Amino acid sequence: MQTYKFFSCQYLFSSLLTNDKSKVKTTSDKKTLPFMRAITLSGLSVLTLFSTMANAISITAEMSPEVTTEYKKQLALQDWPAIHTKLALMDNPYSKYYKIIRKKLKEEAPTGQRRRLMTEEESILTAKKTRFDYCQASVSFFVDFSERAQTLSTVEQNPLSEDSLMKGNGVEYPFTKEQTNSANFRPTQIALTLGWKYKGKGKQYAEAFLATCLAIPVSLYYKEDK
Repeated sequence: MQTYKFFSCQYLFSSLLTNDKSKVKTTSDKKTLPFMRAITLSGLSVLTLFSTMANAISITAEMSPEVTTEYKKQLALQDWPAIHTKLALMDNPYSKYYKIIRKKLKEEAPTGQRRRLMTEEESILTAKKTRFDYCQASVSFFVDFSERAQTLSTVEQNPLSEDSLMKGNGVEYPFTKEQTNSANFRPTQIALTLGWKYKGKGKQYAEAFLATCLAIPVSLYYKEDK
């Protein structure tokens, strides 16, 4: 609906500018053009806002309200202007709660033991922290690869194909099922896939990459405490 309104404004704005049948500009016409410009710019702002909100919602999809709050806090603490840099350098929002768990494990240790075992809930949070670490570590690689893919696939002489660019990045290509189901390799596979899809636009789509990476099943990172 927002997109429809935006393009409707653009169409009306264009019509006003190209209407060469009317040679006489009335006072009403002169007031209308700045008004339509404001509406068009507002449409752009609204679309940008909704895009940012969509990325934020996806990134925090599996986060508890407390972790979501911590994520927003840590992101806001980064004063770098570029969002991809903020994402790459911010503190892991799960770290605060992971430290609390580690402290409780020692404090509640059975007699003669250094610590107690983690509960399933605590193990899941630990797995989500590890997944965030892996995905965050791949943000810069995603951005760099998208830029490299754009440059090397569009050079005039001997441009590289997708297959050529995908190889030699630490994972097997074509991707194997074994590595797809690996906590170590899956983030890199996603970075390569989206890096090629968004060639030259990695900085713009850094949030989309992180959201996609954080959708990796947490079971890949889950370890039962024994």
